[in-house]
Amino acid sequence: MTNLIKLLSSLSFLLFGTFALANQGLSVITITTDDPEDYVEWLTDNQPIFQKAAGDTVIASGICSPMAGGRTMNEHYVWSFHPSTSAMLSGNQYNDPDSQRAIRKISSKRELVRRDMWTIAKGDELAEAGSTAANYNVISRTTNVNEYVEGLTALENAAAKNGHPNITFALYLASSAGDRAGTVMVSVQAPTSNELGAFLDQRQSSWMAAALQSFDTIRTPIEDFVMQCTTLTVNS
Repeated sequence: MTNLIKLLSSLSFLLFGTFALANQGLSVITITTDDPEDYVEWLTDNQPIFQKAAGDTVIASGICSPMAGGRTMNEHYVWSFHPSTSAMLSGNQYNDPDSQRAIRKISSKRELVRRDMWTIAKGDELAEAGSTAANYNVISRTTNVNEYVEGLTALENAAAKNGHPNITFALYLASSAGDRAGTVMVSVQAPTSNELGAFLDQRQSSWMAAALQSFDTIRTPIEDFVMQCTTLTVNS
């Protein structure tokens, strides 16, 4: 995560590459640290330990860092994709004895802020381990998840037809997210922050305005942020 990194709040999430996610789980641990580079190095070095402890309950994992809109500048979001909610709840790879030994090495340099769990309503594809991406995440309340998914798919298609074929969308439903209960999180992803910015520059264009028209009646935005994210492991 030299380009650190990427999320979604979220996110979402959030990536392209080898295989697609649908109806699966996303868990996110928010941490704060005054030494983000050291934390990312530690997390990267210890991923084999955490992945071994997780086994088949984790499909992929990584970390994201806010570029704008985060609640604090020293937040980081450690995320894992799971094959099901059952797998997401079945165990915690960080409770393994080897994992605990690794965590003790960093515990004085970081603080756990919150843990959130999401289920996937509209999946994206996962990147290869070591790849990075930029995400724009929006947390909202919605009156109709199915219509929201349809609207996001239409916007994704419109983006591809208007010069942004690499922009993808994912939608996550809060399942155990504390004060975010009942919310959804959209994660808009691009290979680079420059490409994400070029897409966001089109928000006043006629084609995007038309694609966004239905959103005002089906969702109320609560929070948004931009992140850089890195995929650290993919369990193949």
